[in-house]
Amino acid sequence: MADEKNEDSGKSGGGLLPIINLVLLVLVLAVGGFVAWKMLNMEPPATETAKSEVTSTDETAIPEAEDENTGPPIMMDIDDITVNLADTEESRFLRTKIKLEVRSEEAKIKVTDNMVKVNDLIITLLASKKFSDIRTPQGKYALKEDMVYRLNRIIGGKPIKSIYFTDFVSQ
Repeated sequence: MADEKNEDSGKSGGGLLPIINLVLLVLVLAVGGFVAWKMLNMEPPATETAKSEVTSTDETAIPEAEDENTGPPIMMDIDDITVNLADTEESRFLRTKIKLEVRSEEAKIKVTDNMVKVNDLIITLLASKKFSDIRTPQGKYALKEDMVYRLNRIIGGKPIKSIYFTDFVSQ
């Protein structure tokens, strides 16, 4: 009798564990498949589709495309800039040299007249960034785009075509 009780208790506990494992495996595979399906069916961001729609129409003219063939680019140097970055864990700084590419001689005069505003905006914008924001090439590119947008806003119109970092050292 004692042998029969031992055999019965061993069979009932051993049969439940593989069923639980199988249910968990199916659940994990179902969740993984759902996540993969959602990732594959995601639409591209609206900004990328809007850009492709604008460039594909004949009615829309991009000013940058018209200005490219007018002659050599007009460059302006910005003074060396050194700022403390916004990192809180440790003290970091950024030293950079910037060149602005402007669209015309009139735009160069307009930027020169607003050079105090330009320097202030660049210093404020750089000091608000963390090291992790600007250490990657994508971060630097996003910083350039943001800077061009903000500078054109404070100067008025679109005198600045692009920004180039000629020196970019952070520590």
